[in-house]
Amino acid sequence: MRYLAPRLPVTTLDVSYRRARHDTLNFETCGGERSSPDDASLEAPSQLLYFPAKAAERIVVTNQRREVNMTNESNAASNANQGDALWPRGSGHERTETFSPTGPVLVKIATKSGDVRVRSIEGNQLEVTLRASSSKFEHLLELAVVRFDTTSNLLEIESQPGTFSGSFRGVRGSARSWFDFGSSDLDVFVVLPHDSSLEIKTISGDSSLEGPFDDVDVASASGDVSALDSCRTLDVKTASGDVRTGNVLDVLKCRSASGDVRCDGAATKTNIASASGDVDLSVDRPGNVVVKVVSGDVHVGVQRGLVVDVNGNTVSGDLGSNIDLDAKGDATSDEDVLFIKVNTVSGDIRVDKAS
Repeated sequence: MRYLAPRLPVTTLDVSYRRARHDTLNFETCGGERSSPDDASLEAPSQLLYFPAKAAERIVVTNQRREVNMTNESNAASNANQGDALWPRGSGHERTETFSPTGPVLVKIATKSGDVRVRSIEGNQLEVTLRASSSKFEHLLELAVVRFDTTSNLLEIESQPGTFSGSFRGVRGSARSWFDFGSSDLDVFVVLPHDSSLEIKTISGDSSLEGPFDDVDVASASGDVSALDSCRTLDVKTASGDVRTGNVLDVLKCRSASGDVRCDGAATKTNIASASGDVDLSVDRPGNVVVKVVSGDVHVGVQRGLVVDVNGNTVSGDLGSNIDLDAKGDATSDEDVLFIKVNTVSGDIRVDKAS
């Protein structure tokens, strides 16, 4: 691939190559950029592409089946001022469906590589937006399944047919969508009533939740999971994605192979298992916290005034705390005690008073 746009006028031969680069965006088709400060020649390598830096609002460079969208700083700032960061500016390749629920809903979402972003709001608004990354993938908008049962208040979203088969392997779909796997999925955006419940399945897409939810279940292979507001229960299973949560009220379950886990409000019953990721918890109520890690570090911040009983075991890591690690205090029953059990092989364990 080679495209040469008109170059900037040159009046002298002693203008440095660095000065020329300042006024143009240039890319080599192999992915590298010529950036030596010692270059004095204006004659660029034959594989360079030149674009006027200030002329294009959006430049799309397609090379070896990968598409890259680029904006300059002023354009990025302008776009940021036009909408909420959770709902990025649309590409124009979208499909929107609206429904009228009678209250909180149960939403089941399945994608392969598309991101999932859900926001809960007051009222009974229910809106689904599916977004394709470019016109090349617009055919997926018609293939996607969006169905709502008004009787049960159940909404099902499949970015590609067959993704609700119960397995991430052997995803059914058209031949075209299968060969586009990894770069051809749809992003899913949902607005729904407060205290709704979610079931999300994705392979590599990120899942971001905003607002209070009831029961949330997320399964992801490598996508990150973020639920920064409150959930009644939260169950997350991920291989390598990071997990970040806000306040979980009743039950928190998290299983991760290598992703880090951070929870800003552990549930009354919290159970976290990780192979190599670090775990960082904040606890502000009595209950049971169980953490099992192989090589990651564990830090638990405990709200001041709680009666704490800690059982910590590590093979080669260190165990430290700045609080009294026993159940002595004003607790009248086990319901008033925070029980913490942490097991690691090589990771450090730290239990401290919350700042």
